[in-house]
Amino acid sequence: MTFRARNEQQGIALILALIFSILLYILVAELVVSARLLRVTGENDALLARMRNQMDNTLAEVEDTLLTDLAGAAAGEESGGALGAMGAPGGVTAPGGQSPEAGEEGEEADPSTTCDSSRDSWAKPQSRAENDLTTYYWVEAENAKFNLLSLWSPDPKWAEFSRDQLIRLLDSLREDTDKDLGSSEADRIVRAIEEWARRSGSDRLPKPPLKSDDTKVSELALPVHVDELLLLPDVTEELFYDQVIDGRVLRGLESVLTVWTSLQIDPGDPEKVARRQAQQGGGAPASGAPAQGGSPAPAGAGGAQSAGAPGGGLAPSTDPNAPAVQPLGEGIRININLAPRPVLRAIMPEAAIPDGVIDAILRFRNEPDPEAEEESATGGNADAFAFGDLQLGEEPKLRFFATVDDLEQIEEFAQLADPQVKTDFKLFCTTKSDVFSIHLATMYRRNEENRIYVLRRARSVVLRQDDGDSGKLYPIIRYEERHGLRVQAPDLQDDPDHRVQDLTGQYVEMDAFAQEDRAWNPFLVDFYLPKWQREQLLTRTR
Repeated sequence: MTFRARNEQQGIALILALIFSILLYILVAELVVSARLLRVTGENDALLARMRNQMDNTLAEVEDTLLTDLAGAAAGEESGGALGAMGAPGGVTAPGGQSPEAGEEGEEADPSTTCDSSRDSWAKPQSRAENDLTTYYWVEAENAKFNLLSLWSPDPKWAEFSRDQLIRLLDSLREDTDKDLGSSEADRIVRAIEEWARRSGSDRLPKPPLKSDDTKVSELALPVHVDELLLLPDVTEELFYDQVIDGRVLRGLESVLTVWTSLQIDPGDPEKVARRQAQQGGGAPASGAPAQGGSPAPAGAGGAQSAGAPGGGLAPSTDPNAPAVQPLGEGIRININLAPRPVLRAIMPEAAIPDGVIDAILRFRNEPDPEAEEESATGGNADAFAFGDLQLGEEPKLRFFATVDDLEQIEEFAQLADPQVKTDFKLFCTTKSDVFSIHLATMYRRNEENRIYVLRRARSVVLRQDDGDSGKLYPIIRYEERHGLRVQAPDLQDDPDHRVQDLTGQYVEMDAFAQEDRAWNPFLVDFYLPKWQREQLLTRTR
């Protein structure tokens, strides 16, 4: 009896030891997993911090590039004469927007320095590598987009015309694809956008107080960010962001719409301005000078557009006798050197400007510049990129419009029967830009062979203003994280002679390092090609 009890006790001890071992294993495993998780989390946080730091450094360099470009333009105007923007429709001319005229006699300036086009260095997606991180950046001119604020102009005729423009833009946005929008669908989206700005009642979102509010139209709340369109049921992320399908870039609304052009100086809080003037002994601030250290702000967020300017928004004063205040800079005019086809198509109906004219404009600015070819006898007809012994390839110097009158160089445009149509089209256009989106994408490649990477996207929107010295950049959006796809779409990606899939010619002059860098650039369509096609492309060029 005693022997049996002893055996039973030994069995219980064995079970307890087993249970204890299991519990100990669980505790140790949990500690190991927690420690690894904390380590990985810390490494990821440190990586994201380093990526943000490199983005900040790259942003500062890009901003310097924009200011350098402005200084070059100013020097070109001084030596070769001023090249201004065309007047606004209706005969109203924006400040500094005089018609191009010959300046004083002097050395002839390079026309490319007095306008903004693909010839500018900031217009090309580039990269900046530092240790194991690479930051890709691309500057996009907001003046190449359609300004949504035109829909709510106090001039009903202009508002209706702008509405038709937006419908044409949406109708041609993804033409000849499975994602194409019909005219009826485009009309429904435009109607939803118009209603969004006039939200009122208990079934709508609260209306935020804005400086651009019009006391006569209390229910109107202009959008202050293009991302607000994502709140509409008809605007999906698929429509809003770019897409790449079979080597073709399908533009999203983000790539063709803006609310940041046609700006005004923020006058500050009227009560604070009045108190400050009273303390200083009265007197109004100088004309055009921002009060309270105000800085330029979007018309929908801090200032008002002029009712007399093209697409003018809300009047800055309720006094009917108050003079109209012109928008700052280029306003809502479209930069014909950089605008995508849907935006150019939207300017005027096809009955006035046929598709053949729009296509001719795109072909013109994608042809090699013959004058640059003549100069290539000694220096080469290309912008050569090199870094030490690395050959980063060459990009041909393309033609551009120095002024809107250069549209007459296009045979299809010059042969338009109605001279008034040509004049009206020019009045909608410009060749300069003053509002820019700086796109940034910092990448950490974990495994290049399997294409495993960490990518962090961001954007900054700035206003570039000539202050008579070295120029200034005013932040409209200082820095914001971005998550949607944004790609620089080629103008002629549907042209058989410029097919996106046939990229061999762009890689021929590059060495292996430059080819690899281009293939990893998330702002180029190359990055989104299938692996087999990308490898085939690199193999053919080596």
